[in-house]
Amino acid sequence: MEEIQLRELRTQSSSFPDRATFISVHSQATLDRANEFVKTIKTFQKQLDEFFDENISRLHKAHKEAKAQKTQFEEPLKRAETIVKEVIRKYLVEQDNIRREAEEKARQEREKKFEEARELEKEGKKEEAEQIREDETALAPVLPPVVKADGTHLRKHWTWQVTDIDKVPKEYFVLDALKINSIVRTMKGKTNIPGIRAFQESTIATRIK
Repeated sequence: MEEIQLRELRTQSSSFPDRATFISVHSQATLDRANEFVKTIKTFQKQLDEFFDENISRLHKAHKEAKAQKTQFEEPLKRAETIVKEVIRKYLVEQDNIRREAEEKARQEREKKFEEARELEKEGKKEEAEQIREDETALAPVLPPVVKADGTHLRKHWTWQVTDIDKVPKEYFVLDALKINSIVRTMKGKTNIPGIRAFQESTIATRIK
Protein backbone atom coordinates (compact mmCIF):
# COMPACT_ATOMS: atom_id res chain seq x y z
CA MET A 1 0.00 0.00 0.00
CA GLU A 2 2.77 2.44 0.94
CA GLU A 3 4.65 1.71 -2.29
CA ILE A 4 1.52 2.49 -4.31
CA GLN A 5 1.09 5.76 -2.42
CA LEU A 6 4.71 6.67 -3.08
CA ARG A 7 4.28 6.13 -6.81
CA GLU A 8 1.13 8.23 -6.86
CA LEU A 9 2.75 11.04 -4.88
CA ARG A 10 5.84 10.97 -7.11
CA THR A 11 3.69 11.15 -10.25
CA GLN A 12 1.65 14.07 -8.92
CA SER A 13 4.69 15.92 -7.62
CA SER A 14 6.54 15.55 -10.93
CA SER A 15 3.60 17.04 -12.84
CA PHE A 16 3.64 20.43 -11.11
CA PRO A 17 6.63 22.04 -12.93
CA ASP A 18 5.15 21.27 -16.36
CA ARG A 19 1.76 22.57 -15.28
CA ALA A 20 3.41 25.73 -13.92
CA THR A 21 4.91 26.57 -17.33
CA PHE A 22 1.39 27.07 -18.70
CA ILE A 23 0.53 29.68 -16.06
CA SER A 24 0.50 33.31 -17.12
CA VAL A 25 -0.92 36.35 -15.33
CA HIS A 26 -2.40 39.22 -17.34
CA SER A 27 -5.80 39.83 -15.75
CA GLN A 28 -7.79 39.34 -12.56
CA ALA A 29 -9.13 36.01 -13.81
CA THR A 30 -5.66 34.65 -14.67
CA LEU A 31 -4.31 36.03 -11.39
CA ASP A 32 -7.01 34.07 -9.54
CA ARG A 33 -6.15 30.90 -11.48
CA ALA A 34 -2.45 31.33 -10.77
CA ASN A 35 -3.17 31.94 -7.10
CA GLU A 36 -5.35 28.81 -6.95
CA PHE A 37 -2.54 26.83 -8.52
CA VAL A 38 -0.16 28.01 -5.79
CA LYS A 39 -2.74 26.98 -3.19
CA THR A 40 -2.97 23.58 -4.87
CA ILE A 41 0.80 23.24 -4.46
CA LYS A 42 0.50 24.17 -0.77
CA THR A 43 -2.28 21.61 -0.29
CA PHE A 44 -0.22 18.90 -1.94
CA GLN A 45 2.74 19.90 0.26
CA LYS A 46 0.52 19.21 3.29
CA GLN A 47 -0.19 15.75 1.92
CA LEU A 48 3.54 15.14 1.62
CA ASP A 49 4.05 16.39 5.19
CA GLU A 50 1.41 13.99 6.49
CA PHE A 51 2.89 11.09 4.57
CA PHE A 52 6.59 11.65 5.31
CA ASP A 53 6.97 13.73 8.48
CA GLU A 54 6.10 11.06 11.04
CA ASN A 55 8.67 8.69 9.58
CA ILE A 56 11.22 11.50 9.26
CA SER A 57 10.67 12.48 12.89
CA ARG A 58 11.07 8.90 14.05
CA LEU A 59 14.25 8.41 12.02
CA HIS A 60 15.61 11.80 13.11
CA LYS A 61 15.05 10.92 16.76
CA ALA A 62 16.75 7.55 16.29
CA HIS A 63 19.62 9.27 14.47
CA LYS A 64 20.10 11.79 17.30
CA GLU A 65 20.03 9.05 19.92
CA ALA A 66 22.53 6.94 18.00
CA LYS A 67 24.82 9.97 17.47
CA ALA A 68 24.64 10.84 21.18
CA GLN A 69 25.47 7.26 22.14
CA LYS A 70 28.37 7.16 19.69
CA THR A 71 29.67 10.47 21.09
CA GLN A 72 29.76 8.98 24.59
CA PHE A 73 32.05 6.22 23.35
CA GLU A 74 34.15 8.55 21.20
CA GLU A 75 34.83 11.17 23.88
CA PRO A 76 37.40 9.13 25.86
CA LEU A 77 39.16 8.25 22.59
CA LYS A 78 39.36 11.91 21.60
CA ARG A 79 40.75 12.90 25.00
CA ALA A 80 43.38 10.14 24.85
CA GLU A 81 44.33 11.08 21.27
CA THR A 82 44.67 14.75 22.23
CA ILE A 83 46.95 13.89 25.16
CA VAL A 84 49.27 11.66 23.13
CA LYS A 85 49.30 13.92 20.07
CA GLU A 86 50.45 16.83 22.24
CA VAL A 87 53.30 14.70 23.60
CA ILE A 88 54.26 13.72 20.04
CA ARG A 89 53.96 17.33 18.84
CA LYS A 90 56.30 18.63 21.53
CA TYR A 91 58.90 15.98 20.71
CA LEU A 92 58.71 16.57 16.95
CA VAL A 93 58.94 20.34 17.42
CA GLU A 94 61.95 19.87 19.68
CA GLN A 95 63.66 17.59 17.15
CA ASP A 96 62.78 19.93 14.29
CA ASN A 97 64.35 22.84 16.16
CA ILE A 98 67.47 20.80 16.89
CA ARG A 99 67.80 19.87 13.22
CA ARG A 100 67.28 23.45 12.01
CA GLU A 101 69.90 24.70 14.49
CA ALA A 102 72.29 22.02 13.23
CA GLU A 103 71.61 23.03 9.62
CA GLU A 104 72.29 26.68 10.46
CA LYS A 105 75.48 25.76 12.28
CA ALA A 106 76.59 23.66 9.30
CA ARG A 107 75.84 26.55 6.94
CA GLN A 108 77.96 28.85 9.05
CA GLU A 109 80.78 26.28 9.13
CA ARG A 110 80.68 25.94 5.34
CA GLU A 111 80.77 29.70 4.95
CA LYS A 112 83.71 29.84 7.34
CA LYS A 113 85.56 27.22 5.29
CA PHE A 114 84.86 29.07 2.04
CA GLU A 115 86.11 32.28 3.66
CA GLU A 116 89.32 30.46 4.63
CA ALA A 117 89.64 29.32 1.02
CA ARG A 118 89.19 32.87 -0.24
CA GLU A 119 91.86 34.14 2.18
CA LEU A 120 94.28 31.42 1.07
CA GLU A 121 93.68 32.42 -2.57
CA LYS A 122 94.48 36.02 -1.69
CA GLU A 123 97.74 34.77 -0.16
CA GLY A 124 98.49 32.87 -3.36
CA LYS A 125 97.88 29.45 -1.82
CA LYS A 126 95.53 28.27 -4.53
CA GLU A 127 96.15 24.54 -4.04
CA GLU A 128 95.29 24.71 -0.34
CA ALA A 129 92.22 26.78 -1.15
CA GLU A 130 91.07 24.27 -3.77
CA GLN A 131 91.69 21.41 -1.37
CA ILE A 132 89.35 23.02 1.18
CA ARG A 133 86.64 23.42 -1.46
CA GLU A 134 87.00 19.82 -2.60
CA ASP A 135 87.09 18.40 0.92
CA GLU A 136 83.48 17.15 1.01
CA THR A 137 83.98 15.58 4.45
CA ALA A 138 84.87 18.91 5.99
CA LEU A 139 82.08 20.75 4.19
CA ALA A 140 79.34 18.13 4.53
CA PRO A 141 77.00 19.00 7.41
CA VAL A 142 76.64 16.54 10.24
CA LEU A 143 72.91 16.57 10.95
CA PRO A 144 70.85 14.62 13.47
CA PRO A 145 68.67 11.89 11.94
CA VAL A 146 65.14 12.81 10.90
CA VAL A 147 62.68 11.38 13.40
CA LYS A 148 59.65 9.66 11.85
CA ALA A 149 56.39 8.17 13.06
CA ASP A 150 54.51 6.05 10.55
CA GLY A 151 51.41 7.93 9.40
CA THR A 152 52.14 10.93 11.62
CA HIS A 153 53.98 14.11 10.76
CA LEU A 154 54.41 17.65 12.02
CA ARG A 155 52.02 19.89 10.12
CA LYS A 156 53.00 23.55 10.07
CA HIS A 157 50.70 26.46 9.33
CA TRP A 158 50.66 30.21 9.76
CA THR A 159 48.15 31.85 12.08
CA TRP A 160 47.74 35.27 13.65
CA GLN A 161 46.66 37.30 16.69
CA VAL A 162 45.65 40.92 17.18
CA THR A 163 48.31 43.07 18.83
CA ASP A 164 46.71 46.51 18.28
CA ILE A 165 43.10 46.66 17.06
CA ASP A 166 43.39 50.37 16.26
CA LYS A 167 46.08 49.70 13.65
CA VAL A 168 44.16 47.03 11.74
CA PRO A 169 42.99 48.40 8.32
CA LYS A 170 39.21 48.61 7.97
CA GLU A 171 39.13 46.26 4.95
CA TYR A 172 39.90 43.41 7.35
CA PHE A 173 36.76 44.00 9.40
CA VAL A 174 33.50 42.14 8.66
CA LEU A 175 30.09 43.73 9.11
CA ASP A 176 27.87 42.21 11.79
CA ALA A 177 25.07 41.17 9.40
CA LEU A 178 22.99 39.59 12.17
CA LYS A 179 22.99 42.80 14.20
CA ILE A 180 22.21 44.95 11.15
CA ASN A 181 19.35 42.65 10.08
CA SER A 182 17.89 42.81 13.59
CA ILE A 183 17.97 46.62 13.61
CA VAL A 184 16.51 46.92 10.09
CA ARG A 185 13.66 44.51 10.89
CA THR A 186 12.86 46.52 14.02
CA MET A 187 13.34 50.08 12.75
CA LYS A 188 12.36 49.49 9.12
CA GLY A 189 12.37 52.83 7.25
CA LYS A 190 13.63 54.63 10.34
CA THR A 191 16.89 52.70 10.33
CA ASN A 192 19.77 55.12 10.88
CA ILE A 193 23.12 53.36 10.51
CA PRO A 194 25.85 55.48 8.86
CA GLY A 195 26.85 53.93 5.54
CA ILE A 196 23.84 51.57 5.48
CA ARG A 197 20.67 52.05 3.38
CA ALA A 198 17.61 50.15 4.53
CA PHE A 199 15.07 49.32 1.81
CA GLN A 200 12.06 47.07 1.29
CA GLU A 201 11.87 44.05 -1.00
CA SER A 202 8.76 42.13 -2.03
CA THR A 203 8.23 38.38 -2.19
CA ILE A 204 5.08 36.29 -2.62
CA ALA A 205 3.52 34.58 0.41
CA THR A 206 0.46 32.34 0.04
CA ARG A 207 -1.67 30.80 2.77
CA ILE A 208 -4.29 28.08 2.43
CA LYS A 209 -7.25 27.72 4.76
